[in-house]
Amino acid sequence: MAQFPTSIQFEWRDFSEQVESVVMRSDMERGVPKQRRIKSDAMVTLSLTLNFKTKAAFADFRTWFNTDAQAGAGWFDFVHPRTGQTVEARFVSGQLGAIRHATQNLENVILSTQIEHLQSAWS
Repeated sequence: MAQFPTSIQFEWRDFSEQVESVVMRSDMERGVPKQRRIKSDAMVTLSLTLNFKTKAAFADFRTWFNTDAQAGAGWFDFVHPRTGQTVEARFVSGQLGAIRHATQNLENVILSTQIEHLQSAWS
């Protein structure tokens, strides 16, 4: 399985996690809504901002994305920034996200993207 490049730096201020619910809620005509579990695992979406110091570093990442990550369709090993655990992840909808430049000479590239992985709802 492909490995997410370890040389890429994350912007910690923009990092966020969203865990989908594994519960279905049904409103009742009277009384308290009913809830029941419908999934065993939850999809976790990580919003990341990646920093590339050079055009070459960004070009290397794009090559990795298009080959090893199968243009966003493939799964890859990713070290979770918060837990330090390796999870199998993929890009949400195969999208890289917005590409911005931090300097006027367009050397430093900032990429906002989202990846997703499954998390056992039992842990």
